[in-house]
Amino acid sequence: MTVVLLAFVAAFVPALLWLVFIYRRDRYEPEPKSLIARLFLWGLAAGPWASGMNILIAHVFAPSIDSAQREGAFFVAAILLFALVALSALNEEVMKYVVVSSRVRDDPAFNEPVDGMIYMSTAAIGFSAGENVVYILNTYFGLIGDSTRPGVALALINAFLVTAPLRALLSTIGHITWSGITGWFLSRHHLERGSGRMLVGGILLAASFHTAYNFPLFLQELGLAVGWITWLVWIAGIERYLTLLGRALLASPFRRAALQAKGDDAVRSEVLSEYRALRARQLPVTIALVVLGVASAAAAALLGLPQEVPYTSAFLFVLAAIAFSRFNWRCPVCGAHLNGMSPKVCTHCHVAFT
Repeated sequence: MTVVLLAFVAAFVPALLWLVFIYRRDRYEPEPKSLIARLFLWGLAAGPWASGMNILIAHVFAPSIDSAQREGAFFVAAILLFALVALSALNEEVMKYVVVSSRVRDDPAFNEPVDGMIYMSTAAIGFSAGENVVYILNTYFGLIGDSTRPGVALALINAFLVTAPLRALLSTIGHITWSGITGWFLSRHHLERGSGRMLVGGILLAASFHTAYNFPLFLQELGLAVGWITWLVWIAGIERYLTLLGRALLASPFRRAALQAKGDDAVRSEVLSEYRALRARQLPVTIALVVLGVASAAAAALLGLPQEVPYTSAFLFVLAAIAFSRFNWRCPVCGAHLNGMSPKVCTHCHVAFT
């Protein structure tokens, strides 16, 4: 019972932090908190529904994949595996879209392009939180029941120091970016009366990213060294999400008034003080996170922990350094990302830093 409770804590604490982070991306007219909470719960509820469909899809394809492998038809097995992964990814993206679309289409709060991305990202966080609980528990109980690798300590380390942080970071960000892409097209369909084909195309694009992320991991388990493709797809998804988020914020009908109000209220000395502060911490904190990553990996290796722990800890600290650099280096007035190492002016709200 304690392990189950810890699994929920390990999955839902990061999820709530991600929820706060995504909520604050809507800079000009934040959504009602009650609506965000409902969408998070609906995303969570969509998880078992999607899992049931995924199990059905696996039952359809798994026998044929196993048969093709036994007969040495590896190309056929790969095609069938790809179909299984693609349909499972499409199933999950459609499920998240359905629970969001059915709740927000007639909501008066849905009134700017970024809203669709916020709604879909929120549901994705709920969906991922429930999924992460399952993965953490499967890791723990799988190792407990494995007679070749006995030990509660090993099970706890792998479940809570490897699986939990990796799922909280990599998989959750993946779900946020894929669903956010769908949300961009949902906003265009709802606010600009875009075509249904465009919306379907958006869902298929999200499912394509999801498939491209998952498929190399399945091939990696079969002995093919293609896991690195997953990280490239993961990075590409983040870049696509941030690009669409920037476009959505720029297209907000509330942007001009919000920036004008912030500009009028921002005392020049305060702006300069805040800019100097963020500039002063940018490089030291980034370097410190990288050094901590190297130190934690070295410590884990010296302590004789499983090899996954040093790699995971180093990887997480490096990603944290990138994330900090990306989100610290922002205009203190409008919150837009600053260009260059020593910008003289914000290219979005045009406030000067000199």
